[in-house]
Amino acid sequence: MAPEDNSEIHAALRRLDRLSRLNESQLGKLAEELDLLRAAPGTCLLKRGSTDTCLLFLLEGELELLAGDGARHRVRDSDAAAKGPVSRLRPSPYKVVARTDVRYLLVEQQLLDNYFDERPSASVVVEESFLVSEPNELIDDSATHPLMFDVFDDLNHGRVVVPSDPEVAVRVGRSLVSQGTDIIRLANTLSICPALTLKVVRAARAAARSRGAIRSSKRAIELLGSESTLELTVHCVLRETLRTTSRVVRDRMHSWWERTMRVAAISAVLARMSKHLDPDYANLIGLLHSIAEPVLLGYADDHPDLTDGTALDNVLYSNRAELGRILLSMWDLPREIVDAAARCNQWGYDHAGEADYTDVILVAQWHAKIGGAGGRRAPAVEQIPAFARLGLQPASPALSLKIVEAADQAIDQTDSLLAV
Repeated sequence: MAPEDNSEIHAALRRLDRLSRLNESQLGKLAEELDLLRAAPGTCLLKRGSTDTCLLFLLEGELELLAGDGARHRVRDSDAAAKGPVSRLRPSPYKVVARTDVRYLLVEQQLLDNYFDERPSASVVVEESFLVSEPNELIDDSATHPLMFDVFDDLNHGRVVVPSDPEVAVRVGRSLVSQGTDIIRLANTLSICPALTLKVVRAARAAARSRGAIRSSKRAIELLGSESTLELTVHCVLRETLRTTSRVVRDRMHSWWERTMRVAAISAVLARMSKHLDPDYANLIGLLHSIAEPVLLGYADDHPDLTDGTALDNVLYSNRAELGRILLSMWDLPREIVDAAARCNQWGYDHAGEADYTDVILVAQWHAKIGGAGGRRAPAVEQIPAFARLGLQPASPALSLKIVEAADQAIDQTDSLLAV
């Protein structure tokens, strides 16, 4: 390698988000192990479906990413996406082609792993393997915040962090331990923490796959058993709560928790208004529909620009639906739960037939905005087909007020359930 190439590689590595935590000595050693590569326009640098373990870093020029459905995305060396590996998921959902003369690096994943310690023990180990075989299966990694590269890295390594709101999780854990074996009370208390609810549901599904679907926290505890539920939740409270030094991140976690509780409570109310929907299942779907948000918040401290609340809100909103779909599919949760997460931003969602649980979640989110904190403005009722499908159009202010009051009561009841 020419000395000037080594110097250029060293400088380029320093700019990459993934490597910014390495010291100068480590960067120098890594640069010595790499070659500066060049390609002419039209050169294919990565085939769609490739399982090559090398990561591609763009240093100069412009690339085009071609998805299987014909979608095209461009990445320039000045883009935020170029601060991390391009199309890092395996199998690759894109064919990557040089649009201009480009200079780039190919870095073995294992080589990078040698320079980093594992993530802290606050992570949840995902037992299931998850390989993506369909094009466009995952988030468009050419247009998202570099935080998503961290998420993808854990996905590719079979790790994912699902943190709880620390204050809520600690209170829930203490309350569960003090309540004995009353399953109904245990279920009501567990449902105050969506992240803990998810973990108990997953554990119950793994322990009793042949004993029917799990459509409520109560059913999950029945299948897993009270003692195993308590053991799991105490473990998760101790090891898997959000650890952050950022007040913005901490505030967003609490806002997410409160909003999720309101959506879950309203979902149960809406389901009771329909003969074919299960209120307990609607409540569970409401608890899990935005579970990707705390996952994303777990990575925010590593990105200084996300100390800005608006920037953080944009990352959460832009990625929560698709990441939620990926995670809930990966954990083999029921289709209704996956669909509600995948479409939680799709106010225009429409379909034939009776109202489904996604309709319930969309209407519940709309009402949650009335009594909750700020956030993105929701469309008018007339622009949301779910209202008509649930028989709520034309809108009734009186009924909407009752629905919001039900959500307020659910929030107020958490204090009595958590009293120890």
